[in-house]
Amino acid sequence: MERDVVRQTVLRPYIEILSFWGESIEDYLFVFDVKEQQFYFSSCIWEKYPLPFIDISFGIEDWISVIDIRDRSKVEQNLEEIKRGETDQVAMEYRMIDRKGISVWVNCVGKCVSYDDGKPSIIVGSISENVVSKKIDQLTGLQNQTVLEKSFQEILQKGESGYFLILGIDDFKNVNDKYGRKFGDEQLKKLAEIIDKNLEYDSRLYRLDGDKFGVNLVGYSKESAKAFYDRIKTEFSIQTYSNVSAGAVSYPTDVNNYHNLYQYAEDALNQSKQQGKNKLSFFSIDIYKGHLFFIDLKEEILESIKNDFEGFYIYYQPVVKNENGMLIKAEALMRWRSKQYGEISPVVFIPILEQTGLILEAGKWILEKAMKQCHEWRQYLPNFRMNINLSYIQLKDKRLMETIFYALDKANIPGSAIILEVTESIQLQDYSYFNLLFYQLSKKGIQISIDDFGTGYSSLGYLKELRVDEIKIDRCFVKSIQEGGYNSHLIKNMIELAHSVNIRVCVEGVETVEERTVLKKLSPDVIQGYYFGRPETPDKFYEKFITKAKEGQPIVDDGERKVVSEHNNMLKKNSQNYQNLLDELDYIIYVCDAETYELYYINKLGKKLTGVYDYTGKKCYEVFRRGKEACADCKMNTLEQGVFRTEVKREKNVEFLMKEKKIIWDGKLARLEMITENGEKE
Repeated sequence: MERDVVRQTVLRPYIEILSFWGESIEDYLFVFDVKEQQFYFSSCIWEKYPLPFIDISFGIEDWISVIDIRDRSKVEQNLEEIKRGETDQVAMEYRMIDRKGISVWVNCVGKCVSYDDGKPSIIVGSISENVVSKKIDQLTGLQNQTVLEKSFQEILQKGESGYFLILGIDDFKNVNDKYGRKFGDEQLKKLAEIIDKNLEYDSRLYRLDGDKFGVNLVGYSKESAKAFYDRIKTEFSIQTYSNVSAGAVSYPTDVNNYHNLYQYAEDALNQSKQQGKNKLSFFSIDIYKGHLFFIDLKEEILESIKNDFEGFYIYYQPVVKNENGMLIKAEALMRWRSKQYGEISPVVFIPILEQTGLILEAGKWILEKAMKQCHEWRQYLPNFRMNINLSYIQLKDKRLMETIFYALDKANIPGSAIILEVTESIQLQDYSYFNLLFYQLSKKGIQISIDDFGTGYSSLGYLKELRVDEIKIDRCFVKSIQEGGYNSHLIKNMIELAHSVNIRVCVEGVETVEERTVLKKLSPDVIQGYYFGRPETPDKFYEKFITKAKEGQPIVDDGERKVVSEHNNMLKKNSQNYQNLLDELDYIIYVCDAETYELYYINKLGKKLTGVYDYTGKKCYEVFRRGKEACADCKMNTLEQGVFRTEVKREKNVEFLMKEKKIIWDGKLARLEMITENGEKE
């Protein structure tokens, strides 16, 4: 009894403070009688929240009833810990349900002012909506990114696992532009409502920037995360006729810190957007590294161009007359060597140039360089011509003709020395625009060639509608043409059709003597491919091709190639015996394509040491260096056919003797490499 009197004596002044100060401040002041499990609040709280009013106090059950059901367990746990004497303070954020049924985030803090037998007896504190307002999104009432970061760190410290999703409305900018921002806001609130409704109690939803929401699915598996997204996607589509994409990352499997959590989930969301939208993508470290690789390349390309195209250079591939194999022109092919990654394929860096708009500067550079080179070679071959590729972005550039004509004047060559190649896949449907452009170019003598003919859009329509001078039939139609059948008939028809409307035909990708023999009979005008020559530096091009052309010689002796081909066929027939012999040698031996690096053969010791037994479609650097790009120190371009290049290398305190040279393998130019520990072996 005496203790109760003491407790009431201590309690009374705090209750008086509630009455005096309660209506003077915006926060809700409270006193919690721990023993009686009774709350006393400043009177203004009853105006907003549906609490029973009995002498300014109410029981703990009444208090729990106005707390959002998703947060009740943690509040009850805190109150129980206070009762048992395990803590003497309150510091948490949770949601309360107001009289309109709206969930409101609040910050609750309190501390003990009186103890009974060492346990808290009276807790005094406040509940504030303003404290958390900077952490709450005003449109949806959801916690923002600031809270997400803190709560995720807490989850990691507890050792919990699950999936974090970022969801975004597809084409949200178009929604705002077409229907107005108010309509867009309603869509955001609807998506928040649908996600929140589908969440379990221990999971959390956050409003991020723009149209994005973050969802922490605690304890979810990959399958249940996918099922969760599917429910959101379906409901949102039905209710709004809009779509939503998402990216997901698992923790702690994929990530163990907040910075990477957000970055990885956003990267996965970008994958979904790029792959057609309205889908969920799970984070992949390989795809992410590819994305970083792309960013690195983009930055380095920009720097290269600023530094007078440092690292860029041009290779030239010969194009010959079909009937006699005489060199008549070359195709200029842009190449780029990265300081960080070495040689980068045009398939990789050309799209980067196009996406960044740098293709205009790069296009001007190659036009000027290639035309200058054409001028030099025309000193030896007066009718020599140069094929130069143009991208769609260049074709739509209003300054294109000015750029081309300036380059012609600078190189001091006529327009007839230049053929501009346009890739068919860029869709030249705007016939009136392109025909006017091509006509204006033709007045200078410049011709137009359609590259990759037959692989793109409405090929036959081009011949009828576009003013073009040449078509280049793609390699995909040439492969295995010697076997007859569909490809042979198709190329024959293409050639006849083009010739019927006075369009010249170039066949690309000719690699073997068999293909050359068949095509010679089909009578295209010109031919291009590895059979005649690979792309070369200007010096090598002059040495290999110009010197022969000056003497009136074909750049390839078909008769000689036929003998080599027959020799290769003989080797092919005896290939099993040949490979059995190589398998017995105490060397790692492999053969790869000299241009693509694709592996043709690995001997028994090579397969054993690399652990790769099925190397079909793999590159040499993927198997032997575990790399994604050709080795920076690759000597492929310096190798000669039939002459071994020898080098000693040291790796992990072991010296290796490496021998390599170019050979003909099944009719294709390839690299043979032999590796062994350094010694006196021959």
